[in-house]
Amino acid sequence: MLTDMLIRIALAGVLGGLIGMERQMRAKEAGLRTHILVAIGSTMFMLVSKYGFADMLDNHHVALDPSRIAAQVVSGMGFLGAGTIIIQKQIVKGLTTAAGLWVTAAIGLVIGSGMYEIGIYGTVLALVVLEVFRRISHFLIGRHHTIMVLLKAKSVPLVLLALQREGIRYGHIAVVNRDQESGLCELSVQVTLSHKAKGSHLYEKAMEIKGVQSLEMI
Repeated sequence: MLTDMLIRIALAGVLGGLIGMERQMRAKEAGLRTHILVAIGSTMFMLVSKYGFADMLDNHHVALDPSRIAAQVVSGMGFLGAGTIIIQKQIVKGLTTAAGLWVTAAIGLVIGSGMYEIGIYGTVLALVVLEVFRRISHFLIGRHHTIMVLLKAKSVPLVLLALQREGIRYGHIAVVNRDQESGLCELSVQVTLSHKAKGSHLYEKAMEIKGVQSLEMI
């Protein structure tokens, strides 16, 4: 029994590490070590939930719910996932990483319960979603970027018009006044670039507009 438990913990760490490696390669907020720790921790919680109170069951009038601790892992992961979500300049980042941590915790619980096949299958499926579906999404829909432009206020319509002429779809727009004396402001635009579009071409077009001081794409 002890050997089987140790194998479960080690296997959960390996599977969680595979997801964490993909996230770290993308320079995301939670990487290899975080996912390994989440997988190992959730596995140990599951083991405690299943076997940690076996000695108490010998007492009369004692009944335990083996799912209670495991259930708390599911809700408790929300706090860790929320910590990876960043809202900066009205841009939300880290949702996929938060979901990945949640899935990693689920994999740990599954491995901890002894369902190895389900845990391995879940890991493979998660990697397919993170990597393969990412490429499909970028090819069919395009990449989402945020363009930060420092420019004169009167040049804002010209920049948006240039995006339309280039056939670039844009969503949320925000203009923040930075320096009233110089008349400069910061334009933030969320755009979707197809796989054929080149960021360098967009940069050149924007910098040709009179009043544009700088452009940053994130």
